[in-house]
Amino acid sequence: MIHLTRKLFLALAISSIFAAHGAAATLLGSIPITGAEQSSGGVWDTGTVTVTVNGSSISYAYGQFSKPASIASGLGALISNSCSFPVRAQASGATLNLYQKGSTLITSASIASTSNNPTLFASNSFLVAGGGNWTAPQISSLSLPEGPAGMGFNIYGSNFGSAQGTVSIGSVAATIVDWSLAGTSITVQVPNGLTASPIPYSVMVVTSTWTFNSGTTFQVDAPFGCN
Repeated sequence: MIHLTRKLFLALAISSIFAAHGAAATLLGSIPITGAEQSSGGVWDTGTVTVTVNGSSISYAYGQFSKPASIASGLGALISNSCSFPVRAQASGATLNLYQKGSTLITSASIASTSNNPTLFASNSFLVAGGGNWTAPQISSLSLPEGPAGMGFNIYGSNFGSAQGTVSIGSVAATIVDWSLAGTSITVQVPNGLTASPIPYSVMVVTSTWTFNSGTTFQVDAPFGCN
């Protein structure tokens, strides 16, 4: 009974922290953690799972009694108790959910699972998003840096996923012309409703599981005129 009471108190405390900080806000992404602790010749694998967001990193150490859900929970607690980490986090079973903190959005994110004894344990005990290491969606380049409303251009990058999401320039949704099945390119049209300005607008991409600010910008030009 005491054990259950403590667990209930902890759950209520975490819920209160999220409510106080507006955690019902934007879910930026979710990462499933899978796998199981390994042993060899009576030696148990030990290591860390490290989350890096916008250049800030937090690590959780695993060992003999670790499970995917305990790693997700541990990372969630460490991240949410860090005043300097750019996002908040909360575990749902073995899935780590990352939430927006203030106005900060994810520009880059990765998770790495690393063993302290890679010679003995060549494969990772715990996998993140199906692999030992994982990287959030990233934009590498645009086919055009600027253009008027209605012009099409390509967004190149990685991990966009095969399912179509959304793209916005500034706060206006762009028309999706094509979303590659390989998840490496998106073709969009510059939307109407944006003022032509020398100040470029930020490009926001929302995939089926992630919302991220690419750090990439696009300058909207005035419509082409006739000479």
